[in-house]
Amino acid sequence: MHLYTLPGVRVNAEISDKLSFRIVFPRAARGVRRQHFHCPLSSGCFMFPVKILPVRSNLFSTTLAVALLVAAGCDGGSTQTGSGGSTTSSNTAGQAGSGGQGQGGSGGFTTGSGASDSTGSTSTSGSGGSTSTSTTGTGAGGGSALLDVGSLVILGDSISDGGGDGPYYYNLLHTDLEAKYGALEYHHQAQSGSKTDALVMQINSLPSTLTGPVAVVITSGGNDMKAAIAQILGGIDESKRNEMRQNVKNALDLLGTPNHFGPGVDVHVFEGNIYDSSDGSGKYSDYGCKFPLSLFPAQPTDTYFTNWNTVIAEEVAAHGQTLVDMHTYFYGHGFQSNPNWYVDDCIHPSTVGHSELRNLFYEHITGETL
Repeated sequence: MHLYTLPGVRVNAEISDKLSFRIVFPRAARGVRRQHFHCPLSSGCFMFPVKILPVRSNLFSTTLAVALLVAAGCDGGSTQTGSGGSTTSSNTAGQAGSGGQGQGGSGGFTTGSGASDSTGSTSTSGSGGSTSTSTTGTGAGGGSALLDVGSLVILGDSISDGGGDGPYYYNLLHTDLEAKYGALEYHHQAQSGSKTDALVMQINSLPSTLTGPVAVVITSGGNDMKAAIAQILGGIDESKRNEMRQNVKNALDLLGTPNHFGPGVDVHVFEGNIYDSSDGSGKYSDYGCKFPLSLFPAQPTDTYFTNWNTVIAEEVAAHGQTLVDMHTYFYGHGFQSNPNWYVDDCIHPSTVGHSELRNLFYEHITGETL
């Protein structure tokens, strides 16, 4: 069954003796009631979108689109996030996969088809990215809700290396994941100031063998975009975006190499995109943001961030991994908002921002909320 989604709206599905749907709206639409529908398979129940309503949020200056879904022949109720099907390999059947949802591009969430790995190990819902088609991994599984994690790897830039006010999201995430999965092998290789061209070096600095499954968290791309401000404003930044594309591809290719961290070790990548502390306004200099953001004229920025985040989303989807939509999640919590999730430089997360970022990655990895 095809599930229709809209930016920022997530649909969880559970298949057992009945088909269950949970529609989860973004934080900015908290006033909208969550809806649950249950549908016995024997009833031939189906869901389809019938109307789209604009909802004005207190946190946004933009309009949120909320889909009203009608369940034909379904009865109301409540459900928990479901579990996916089982995976198979040429030798043995895989374990039942936990029901995660694929991640969309910079515009929000889409429902992805299941991505299976080549080793017959656990499979979860795959990453959607810019499409909602299925993607087959090669030794690495995309998607959320991991049943087990043996190693946590942190890669990327200053967001993942001491940027902003602590406690930092990656330390909080490490603690939370150990509380769920038990003791983890932990490797923090992110480097402040780095761009996407440093990701391969960071990966190569890891041990040759890691305890699987490996969860890799990446925050990178913001410094690539800052370095290309002149080209962005001149409308000639396509070559810079292509450079970032190649860097992200190289990193994901390397992480997706079968048995890269040892025989049968699965690698699951959770890659963040680029957030915008101006919430689309571009008024960085008006709020005393530091160089180089202070050079940016006060003009709308959504198109710029969409262009760059689409590159990340497309590469993550092409590799069957999981996009973590930091841009949508932080949107509405910039320096013009209260609470503000950024420190005074308008680049790095505040204490609240790091806590929220921890929550975001935790939900993608575990399929649960803190």
